[in-house]
Amino acid sequence: MVLQSLLALAAVLGLFALMVWGMKRFQLHTGGPVQRDFKVVQRIHIDNKNSIIEVRHRGVHYLLGLSPGGMTQLRAEDALPASSQNNESTVEKKVS
Repeated sequence: MVLQSLLALAAVLGLFALMVWGMKRFQLHTGGPVQRDFKVVQRIHIDNKNSIIEVRHRGVHYLLGLSPGGMTQLRAEDALPASSQNNESTVEKKVS
């Protein structure tokens, strides 16, 4: 009886291991490394439980408020390329 139980347990564990191996082996790949265009630019702690973070994702800057109650989007803006930011500051200096 004990031998039968141990053989059944070994068979179940073997099937489980085979299933895990098969899932890893035949998992679909996109062909290259995954690009993650997501960056936390800065984080400001308001107090122990609340903070504000600036996140950049796909060229858009998001300002998010984090609290124990959840996350709130405060603002979203399109990011300007670095060259146009430099040109804009130069234009502002010339105008003023």
